[in-house]
Amino acid sequence: MLDFPKNKKTLSSWKSFIVPSLLILVLFLAAGLLVINALSTFYYQERVQEASLLAKSYTSVLSTVIDAEHQLDLQLRSTLKVAGVIMSKYTEPISNAQLATMAENLDIDVIYLYDSNLTITHSSDDKYIGWITPASHPVRDFYESTEQFRAEEIRADTESGVLYKYGYYRFDDGRMVQVGILASNIEELYAQFEPQYIVERLSKDATHTRLAFLGPEGKVIAATDSSLRGSVLHPDTIGLPISANSYIKTGWEGRNYLALHLPITLKEAFAGSLVLYYDLTQMEKLILRLTIIISLTLLVFYLLFAYSLFTVYKKNRRILHLAYLDELTGLPNLRNYHAYLEELRCQHLALIVLNPLNFRLVNILYGYDHGNSVLIQIGRHLREISMQKQNLQPFRLSDDRFLVVIKDEASLDHLLAICQELLCIKEDTNLVGSIAVSIGLVQSTGPSHDATRLLKEALIALNSTSDSHLIQAYNTELEEKLIRVDAIEQEIKQALGGEEGIISLVFQPIYDGDVGQIVSFEALARMKSKKLGVIHPLEFIAIAEKRQLIIALGQKILSLACDFITQLRMRGIYEVSVAVNVSALQLMEDSFISHIVNLSKEKQIPLTQLEVELTESVFAQDLQFIATQLEELRALGILVAIDDFGTGYSSLSRLETLPIDYLKLDRSFVEKLQNSGEHGFVSDIISLAHHIDKLVIAEGVETEEQEEELQKLGCDYMQGYLYSRPVPAEQALDLLLAAENNDEQP
Repeated sequence: MLDFPKNKKTLSSWKSFIVPSLLILVLFLAAGLLVINALSTFYYQERVQEASLLAKSYTSVLSTVIDAEHQLDLQLRSTLKVAGVIMSKYTEPISNAQLATMAENLDIDVIYLYDSNLTITHSSDDKYIGWITPASHPVRDFYESTEQFRAEEIRADTESGVLYKYGYYRFDDGRMVQVGILASNIEELYAQFEPQYIVERLSKDATHTRLAFLGPEGKVIAATDSSLRGSVLHPDTIGLPISANSYIKTGWEGRNYLALHLPITLKEAFAGSLVLYYDLTQMEKLILRLTIIISLTLLVFYLLFAYSLFTVYKKNRRILHLAYLDELTGLPNLRNYHAYLEELRCQHLALIVLNPLNFRLVNILYGYDHGNSVLIQIGRHLREISMQKQNLQPFRLSDDRFLVVIKDEASLDHLLAICQELLCIKEDTNLVGSIAVSIGLVQSTGPSHDATRLLKEALIALNSTSDSHLIQAYNTELEEKLIRVDAIEQEIKQALGGEEGIISLVFQPIYDGDVGQIVSFEALARMKSKKLGVIHPLEFIAIAEKRQLIIALGQKILSLACDFITQLRMRGIYEVSVAVNVSALQLMEDSFISHIVNLSKEKQIPLTQLEVELTESVFAQDLQFIATQLEELRALGILVAIDDFGTGYSSLSRLETLPIDYLKLDRSFVEKLQNSGEHGFVSDIISLAHHIDKLVIAEGVETEEQEEELQKLGCDYMQGYLYSRPVPAEQALDLLLAAENNDEQP
């Protein structure tokens, strides 16, 4: 089943929504990854710089501490040496008390004075006087060396076991002095320069770091992690060379760290290294939060974009639906038909235009909702047929017309069989109401086909259908006939627009046979075309009915008839009435009665001089509504006649219920009065009409024999060529004057 033209299908396909959505999703994901990666790189580089700055500041602190410790060591050495030099310069005899004073002044703890035999002669603490230095003792090692001065590392005193830092100085006279500072006093000085203390202080200030201070041999001197102290770490072991610009990312106890390994120098000499582990946990949490925020933001934007895209997709489908599909029936529309034929390539093509007849009347009688339901059912039925016959494609042409395109079917007989099948659409769909179908058919050959031309020719064929020929195939004569019909229609419209000389009235008198007087005139419409000449009433009235102009035309005819009544009254003729033919469609209009009343007021004439003639087709309409309308007409003083009685739908039972005054006996019965069978039938009609209080007017009286016979049968009034042909208004007035003069003659 066709929905949209091939070149428009991509616009309505789900691909037009899904593909862009996926592409945008990929772009959003790529953008998100790029942003997150850029942020990660940015924060990572920030941490690298921060860690590098921390590591450099820490190495600088440690270098300063090592240097300070070295300077302190030099200071202690200098203190010990100064004490030794002062003692060597002292030439006066000295006592232990003086040594104690000198020790206090020199800020040292003990002074031992040795003679050349390395025996302690004097002591600042009054201890070890007379103590002789044993072999292999540090004092003897110094004395036997050639050094002037020596400072030892902190060691335990060989006698007391107390820790001291000793210095030795040789006198020129062979004596020597030993000065010492308690290690406990030294430790107080060294404590603030202790590497572990410094490392702990540094890590305390930066809780997100871990530090390890390595000596020149790679031994861990101090570390925030106590398990590392004393161990030996080599650059290869930790996978990080000693460099101020290198770093690695490593894991430790379930966390990620940024590791740097920087050298510590002291006066450009390598004094060890610092390994700094910078904790990346907070940064990773921040990046995770940013990732979630960015992802959610992008997701929201993507959902909004996808929703907008979906909205656009639905609007596109809606626009395409409105552009190429009929909203009521769902069938492809006229625009789709043109696109379909433009894309179609086949040798044989046929176009059918299907038109439900009396559809306007269905809307009037049953309402527009029912009318829409009828159209929907017709569309559904055509769709079902197209599913059964793959070469058949239906379209909706206009309000109540449908198109059916049939491809690859050359046989006219087969096409007519399809048309015949479509004529049964009422029975197939169980439609309610007076729905019949007329069909116009046109064929085309060739690889391509002119959609506009085919549609025009199919509509010409449709326009040429009739109640007896519901299927019509196109031929050129139909087009010529349609051109004539169109010309007539246009001139009818010109006449309705106010142009004079196109529509006029002639009047045929109706006589009372008993007295020979004119009792009324029947107004008959005539048309004279500027292009085509005189047009027969049957032709232009039929065209007006078919082109929905009959109501406006009927109003004009009523207006012209009222003008004639005005002329009668201006001549002082008040008893003669004028009968006007009214179509069933006019009578079914709600405004019909009010229009007649307004017209009588406009023309200033009484409605008692106006008669209305209806054909028997009114009996096929809503009789209850018709009866109401006729009752209102009669209440206004308007007499009502049924024209051409005996040829249509009427029955005596209906006549009895309808408020009418006259029956006009059709001329076909008058012509056959010489036939005994028809004679009896006419007699019965007149008798039964009188029985239900209706008067009878005989039409088409052309001979005196017919007049005499009708008078014998009791016919009330007669009309025909025997008395007068239909004549213009002035001649009709002359007929009245002639009749009056005849009455005045003795």
